[in-house]
Amino acid sequence: RGLWGGRHLERQFSLLRNSPGDVVQKVSSDIEKLLGKKRKALERLTREAERLQKEHVWKDNIKYAVQDADGHGHAAPSSSLRLEFVYDPNFRNSVNFSYTAVQIPTDIYKGSPVILNELNWTQGLEKTFVENSREDPSLLWQAFGSATGVTRYYPATPWRAPDKIDLYDVRRRSWYIQGASSPKDMVILVDVSGSVSGLTLKLIKASVIEMLDTLSDDDYVNVARFSEKAEPVVPCFKHLVQANVRNKRTFKQAVQLMQAKGMTDYKSGFHFAFQQLLNLTNMPRANCNKVIMLFTDGGEDRAQDVFEQYNWPNKTVRVFTFSVGQHNYDVTPLQWIACANKGYYFEIRSICAIRTNTQEYLDVLGRPMVLAGNRAKQVQWTNVYQDALVSTRGGCRRSSLRS
Repeated sequence: RGLWGGRHLERQFSLLRNSPGDVVQKVSSDIEKLLGKKRKALERLTREAERLQKEHVWKDNIKYAVQDADGHGHAAPSSSLRLEFVYDPNFRNSVNFSYTAVQIPTDIYKGSPVILNELNWTQGLEKTFVENSREDPSLLWQAFGSATGVTRYYPATPWRAPDKIDLYDVRRRSWYIQGASSPKDMVILVDVSGSVSGLTLKLIKASVIEMLDTLSDDDYVNVARFSEKAEPVVPCFKHLVQANVRNKRTFKQAVQLMQAKGMTDYKSGFHFAFQQLLNLTNMPRANCNKVIMLFTDGGEDRAQDVFEQYNWPNKTVRVFTFSVGQHNYDVTPLQWIACANKGYYFEIRSICAIRTNTQEYLDVLGRPMVLAGNRAKQVQWTNVYQDALVSTRGGCRRSSLRS
């Protein structure tokens, strides 16, 4: 019986000789073709977005019927639009292939002229989204993220907000951050002198945490507190570390434990930061922005001799300064520090100003890329992750094209 069973099974399979090299070559070729199609879709969308934005004529009194991501029309009740959605197994959701949908962060006024003009010209991307889907049937969700916070995605589907407050902002997503600026080496300096105690210290902590959320795996970072002297908030992080999820979580926990005491000494903080960024033991990275972020309530010292020692005349390190809290201090020194080092000055007076002011620096860092034109454009593939935009529809791979 055992012999008969063996002969019977032989008729159910066959043995073939495979060449491992041929198998690897075929798999490699298939992956190359798959990613090549995605790349073409990205480049097509980028070219169209640049054309539409360039040709758009600004309108002050614009009215626009936007198909919001919840499926209801807004901004122009007389022409409001309500869509019908049909379940699609590929997207694992109810979708409408004839339209795009829009998501706008909760802290942005949907009726402002900036947003309405943005909605106006991005409407033209709908045609390209549809074209991409026809060219590549395997392509799933497509999204365009704007510096104003507008997300337009295809196909249209009702936005599924979380049970709590919806804090989704496309400008905080990894795929947007990686496409919006070059890799960054960043040192965040936190003033913990006695004058920042109380509400100001809470605002500074919240601001630093939000700043960490603007970094991606392409970036390296360290966070230091300073008063009379400077030291890293995480003692074992002696140098810059990758801004991955684990390290950022460690930084956030340490920032929450900071206490205010002592006198402010900007020089101690900037000495620490420049030594971190210019340390020859750190492997240099091509096309990498070197940045210092200073969070303080204000001070009189401009620390000019430190900049002369480390940063002038080439100004290879950009310095951004943040005046935090309600106070009457002279902010001229902070403005001077930023302007003298190719940076920017921001004010954070309340909790509602944190998110906006801690992400606008990305626009400043992105300007050289815009001026560089085609030389700065390159497709980037993020790590595999589950994006909040499609959190209820299964994981997906995001990609971004710098423009």
